[in-house]
Amino acid sequence: MPDRRARLASNVATICAAGLLIGLLGSAVTWWGRSALFDLAENSEQIVKIGTGYFFGPVLILLALPLVLGRAGQVVLRRWYRARLGVAILLWLVGLVVLISKVSGLDGYTIKAGTYIVGGFLVTGLVATLAMWPTGLSTVEVDKKGRVATPERR
Repeated sequence: MPDRRARLASNVATICAAGLLIGLLGSAVTWWGRSALFDLAENSEQIVKIGTGYFFGPVLILLALPLVLGRAGQVVLRRWYRARLGVAILLWLVGLVVLISKVSGLDGYTIKAGTYIVGGFLVTGLVATLAMWPTGLSTVEVDKKGRVATPERR
């Protein structure tokens, strides 16, 4: 059963992935203009934006994250929980590597707010996903009706 840590971490990781999607949408909407909020870097001739091809990363993160709802008594499926967290952690790390490699090769460019926002979402999402790791979470059996199975109901 998820504790407060897992529920809060799930909410934060989901918000970070959704924030990345909103940033990609903002980048697409402002593609032909300058927008410090959605630009990664710029110089006098060119703007560097995160491409719309990076849309799949946040979507895959949202799909990989195990669903943990913040209601009392809510359970999370144990099957594939760690594997899904592992995939989400890997996707957050890949996002960080892509961002760092994209920005580190830009000599003569001014780093804009978009780089820091994307980096903040990636790091915060990674830390939140790591906090969802099932250390200390209790495991229960659930019957076919979705109720926690007790010895008299088995």
